[in-house]
Amino acid sequence: MSARRRGRQFSLDDARWRLLLTGWMVALLFCGAWGRLLYLQTVKADALRSQAQRYGGLRKRTWTVYGTRGAIKDRRGNVLAMDVMSLSVHIRPKAVTDVRQLARRLSPIVGLPASDIERQIVQWKRRIEEAEQRKSVAQDDRSGASVPRSFFLKRELVGEKAKQMQEAVDQERQRLGKELGQLARSRARVQQTSWLDGVDILEEPCRQYPYGAIASALIGFTDSDERGLTGVEYLFEQTLRARHGLVEGVMGAKGQILVGTRVVRTPFRNGGDVQLAIDANIQNIAEECLQEVMERHQPAGACAVVMDVRSGDLLAVASMPRIDLNNWRQEVKRRGLGVMRNMATSFLFEPGSTLKPITIAAAMQAGVVGSGSSFYCNGSLKIGRHTIHCARHGGSRAHGHQRLEEVVAHSCNIATAQIGMRLGANALYEAVQRFGLLEKPVVGSEKGRLEKPDGWQRIRLANVAFGQGVQVTPLGLAAAYATIANDGVYVKPRLLLNEPVETHAVLSPQVARQMREYLKAVVGEGTGKLADVKGYEVAGKTGTAQKVIPGKRGYAPGKYVASFVGFAPADNPRIVVLVAVDEPRNGYFGGVVAAPAFARITERVLAYLGVPAQPDKKKNVSLSVR
Repeated sequence: MSARRRGRQFSLDDARWRLLLTGWMVALLFCGAWGRLLYLQTVKADALRSQAQRYGGLRKRTWTVYGTRGAIKDRRGNVLAMDVMSLSVHIRPKAVTDVRQLARRLSPIVGLPASDIERQIVQWKRRIEEAEQRKSVAQDDRSGASVPRSFFLKRELVGEKAKQMQEAVDQERQRLGKELGQLARSRARVQQTSWLDGVDILEEPCRQYPYGAIASALIGFTDSDERGLTGVEYLFEQTLRARHGLVEGVMGAKGQILVGTRVVRTPFRNGGDVQLAIDANIQNIAEECLQEVMERHQPAGACAVVMDVRSGDLLAVASMPRIDLNNWRQEVKRRGLGVMRNMATSFLFEPGSTLKPITIAAAMQAGVVGSGSSFYCNGSLKIGRHTIHCARHGGSRAHGHQRLEEVVAHSCNIATAQIGMRLGANALYEAVQRFGLLEKPVVGSEKGRLEKPDGWQRIRLANVAFGQGVQVTPLGLAAAYATIANDGVYVKPRLLLNEPVETHAVLSPQVARQMREYLKAVVGEGTGKLADVKGYEVAGKTGTAQKVIPGKRGYAPGKYVASFVGFAPADNPRIVVLVAVDEPRNGYFGGVVAAPAFARITERVLAYLGVPAQPDKKKNVSLSVR
């Protein structure tokens, strides 16, 4: 029987049976593997995920992807503020192995005494240990730790300092690498230490200002987290602000993110650019001329505005003193935050005589005075129980009989008060409004101040007519004079280049042109002779106003605001220029302090803009100024 079995041939049925058996075995193995995989990915998923995070957490990291804050540019595209990448020194105190060596190595780079660095690290370490003992140190970001585990020793290292920092780190890493190789060859078990222990060098964006101090009060600055704190940086924060992103992934052995593990948790977004209407070159001209005023007259502050007559573009908005924005922390600490006041937009002052042409133009527009009108000034005018006076250099205060042109040229208080009373309180208030003096000229500026005329007495009306009892900003006053220069059309000042042009009519072209002739006489033969510009015909007005005591009635003795505002060329105006000087010394009249600065700014700006000069124009310089 056994012989019969051994001799039995392999049949087709045997093959089918073996193939079927093999197929079932493979199917069972596949089902088992598939079932195990399904079990791991569903039932055991959470447990396995937590284990992976627990034991593989050192390789899982989160990176910040920095968005770039928008740039601030001038009208020609010159960058006034921009983001650059910087290095920041981040310290984990408990991981520091040699505090003294760390302080000694970092001191010359971060600009802090070694003793201060050492003290900071020791204090932070003590605070962290005390907090851990109280079990109040956060275990993760969501629990709200009362004491952070680390701190920034220095942020925003750029340029040469950043280069020094990077070189020091590279040298230390090379030293550690050589030591590690020697230890590996000798098979010695020695714990390596380094001054880099507990030190993280982070790369992050910071704000840089290529033009340094130019337009510092206008541009402003940001904090270390790039939040705008002052100036344009603050006013246009929503446009400029960037949003940083977060990327999560698992690090490979060489520090790369492993394929398939990169997850974008928060996408980044770059900020938008802001293009200002100012021209950096004109801004620099204005600030250089103001610096001369600061040195000669030592005032509390000074400002200048250069404005395009037709478009309203603010070509320069200069305020002094100024600071280097790249070192704003040290400057503000030394001089106070007041150094960042933009005097051109926030300084409220009584315009004094510079308001007189506006009063007279409004009266001409209303038809209550004209070119044939005449007035008499005997030096004083009694209104009820009050007496107002005129000021005139060289003897008597009286100006005598005057035509309207002479009233403007001589800056006569008495005649202007008479004109204001002819015009009336409501009409004068409306004129001040129409000239934009009570509005915000640009975003972030102050409004002018003048109470409604319902309760005005005659003396109040007279005072307002010649510029007392009303407060305006330098920028608002410049825009009002641009109205006269622009044939009676008010153009709202434009701080941004892409803003729409907003206009409204205030005066008829005839009245505006007549007032331009009167203002030419101020420079030619009146109180503004030192504002004359060689080669160009200039029109404008001086102002010498007493300073109001803040929060009280009356004026501060011996404190004045000297100003001059005008435009050129007078017959076809291109620019309006205003100069205001707060509490000057060595003279305080607008014709002495502000008019020469106006002349220097105007001459240089017109030449820069390519406005042709008139070589045959006569220049009349007199010392009879006010």
